Amino acid sequence: MSKKILIFILSIVVLNRYKVKGQDFHFSQFGEAPQLINPALSGVSSVLKASLIYRDQWRTVTVPYKTYGFSVESRFKTSSWEQVDGKSMTFTKKSFNRFAGGLSFYSDKAGDGNLRTTQFNANLATFVPLNKESNLSIGFQTSVVQRKIDFSNLIFSNQYNGTGYDATMINGENSRSFSFIYPDLGAGINWSYTGSEKLIVANRQKKANIGLAIFHINRPKQSYLVSSTPKIGMKYVLHGDFVIGLPHTNVAVAPSFLIQLQNSSHEIVAGTAFKYYIKENSKYTGIIQRTSVGFGAYYRYRDAVIFSFSYDKKQQYGIGISYDMNVSGLTKVSKLSGGPEITLRYNTGNAYLYQKKAKPE
Repeated sequence: MSKKILIFILSIVVLNRYKVKGQDFHFSQFGEAPQLINPALSGVSSVLKASLIYRDQWRTVTVPYKTYGFSVESRFKTSSWEQVDGKSMTFTKKSFNRFAGGLSFYSDKAGDGNLRTTQFNANLATFVPLNKESNLSIGFQTSVVQRKIDFSNLIFSNQYNGTGYDATMINGENSRSFSFIYPDLGAGINWSYTGSEKLIVANRQKKANIGLAIFHINRPKQSYLVSSTPKIGMKYVLHGDFVIGLPHTNVAVAPSFLIQLQNSSHEIVAGTAFKYYIKENSKYTGIIQRTSVGFGAYYRYRDAVIFSFSYDKKQQYGIGISYDMNVSGLTKVSKLSGGPEITLRYNTGNAYLYQKKAKPE
């Protein structure tokens, strides 16, 4: 009974005077939705990348949040230059795509009111090479967002007749529209590093991404009520992910973190995954392909412990599964349950390509 009462109170307090603007999309496997983290990440990891993601949250508490999305990103036309090693007199040719673009679609639905958010994103990123192993990327994002709600399924305090709930009574809400659309803008910068690795057995791979992004730059207005026109606060995102091979082993450590700040709200996620390489092969081009399995544990500050599993076949096909174990003040109702999340990914090629040429005569 206490659970039903809690849900009823939440419906009255939160949904009654509907000032809830709806949260931005967020995933526990945030690395699999880079266009939501930083538009400058478009095209950083692969020449072409496509992914699907699905999340189901709070099923044990109330009508669950169901979130899903699709994204595709690609590098554009290739340019190249040569660099000479004065000691060995060998040339290194670097094939580099200076521009990348991405398209993504995300949608979620939650609650008895079927609160739905649908978002289309278009990203553009440009890359500035710093040296053979690192570059700086700058990205921009343009989005179109639609929010909808079904007021007919909600309970309002004005529909209490003194003895009980009466659905025939006017709810007293002066709603402007059950649906509205607004544009949204974002931008970001990212530094990426990919250390060259000559011998697979040495396992001295090193990769890193560190970036900063800003969303809702144009402060779009959104409201379901005529009397209210609130603006969305700008959101600041700081993120980083790393892959560090443990020398002369088949293991790599992959820590990552995400910090999001918006008005008085914040989200902090940090943790580490361990990758075990079960199959390896390399090409003369310098691209090292690995099949791996990974296990990880992360912590979302004052909210959840996240466990993850991943399988990557030759760094082209990947699947990720994670589960949130709720540890917030909602545990009395959630019973530690949070939500499962699954991702599917396909990508082709490394974003960078090095080739040695013959010594000049």
